[in-house]
Amino acid sequence: MAKIVESLKRLSVEHSTRKPDDNKNVKRKSELVSCLEEAVSLDHNYILAICGTQSDPEFRIGTALSDHTCIIYSVGESVTQTITLSHSKAPIVGIRFSPTSRNIFYIATNDGQITACDLRAKGKVIAEFKDSTEDGKMKPLCSFDMSCDERLIAGGTEHIGGDAFILFWDIRHSNSKLDDKNNLLGGYWESHMEDVTSLAFHSSKQDILASGSTDGLINVFDLTQPSEDSALTYSLNTESSVDRIGWLNDDNLWCTTHTHSLQLWDCDGATPYAKFERANLAISQNDDPDNCYVVRCHASNALEQPFLLAGSSNIKGENLRCLNIINDRLEVSHNMVGNKQIVRDSWLHEKSGSLITVGEGALINIWRQTETNIQQNSSHKLVAKIGTGKGRERQHRTKPY
Repeated sequence: MAKIVESLKRLSVEHSTRKPDDNKNVKRKSELVSCLEEAVSLDHNYILAICGTQSDPEFRIGTALSDHTCIIYSVGESVTQTITLSHSKAPIVGIRFSPTSRNIFYIATNDGQITACDLRAKGKVIAEFKDSTEDGKMKPLCSFDMSCDERLIAGGTEHIGGDAFILFWDIRHSNSKLDDKNNLLGGYWESHMEDVTSLAFHSSKQDILASGSTDGLINVFDLTQPSEDSALTYSLNTESSVDRIGWLNDDNLWCTTHTHSLQLWDCDGATPYAKFERANLAISQNDDPDNCYVVRCHASNALEQPFLLAGSSNIKGENLRCLNIINDRLEVSHNMVGNKQIVRDSWLHEKSGSLITVGEGALINIWRQTETNIQQNSSHKLVAKIGTGKGRERQHRTKPY
């Protein structure tokens, strides 16, 4: 991994010692109303993922569909389709807008390729990132992410040939070089035993990467270190199968699992400091735990506090709600009025407080608040640690199940 160190050696990193704040502003139960709704497909295609730009007042969102296409929209007073990207030939496993340009859009596909598209040029592919090893066989991807300064791309692979890989590319070495066969920096392959389902670069530390896998582990790497073994700074055992992970703050991570549970971790912790199973999502008396599901955790305070987006299905329809952790339990902070589908992904425009959801009904819904009364509640502890534990010896970790 010497090339990765070389790629990042000139980057300065601040290691913050900021602690979570126990006193948060908490919104009492209110409503988010679907003020805009757009049908993306009439062909029964699911919308699998969404991402967006934080530009203001008009912003862009990108959607990934089950038919391998991506559709880009401009959102202001209305939702306007701007371009359809249909060059992908395999299932899409991740999409991202460039952190530095609302006109560059990245698509990662299961066939092992990540492409950068220029939306100013009708979606023209301007760069490709793939595993160009000697055998010529591309490693199937499950996940990808890019560093906050847009210099490094990471891709997580399926478990193949006895290994699961995290691959790295330097974007600066690949711009406008579609014929470049040597743009892969290297990879890690000893830290996960199964599919790498989620990758999350730190929002401000460009050399810190967290990974999650179906082997149950969340690993945190310092990419400035010269080897995979020394880069692996934390290994957290969820005892489940990791679906999605993300950063809450400098040292805390959230994790949702394939069994629809939520876990909150301190990197130094041997166990999660908060854990909620699928049964805890059954907030209403009409909810059947087997029909409840988690969508995504949002660490932003755009709706006054971080929250978990979760849904449930019953005879009355498809319910959707924002949940906060209050007094060590999940409570509804916002009910979502007018949801018509099982939601697969969500994204939050922080400036306007607009929550955008997509799902199996091929609908885009843009949700906004109907009231702004905010009350203080010092018991809110979504980010604050509510349990402590000794750090584990990672060389003695066990298979979670």
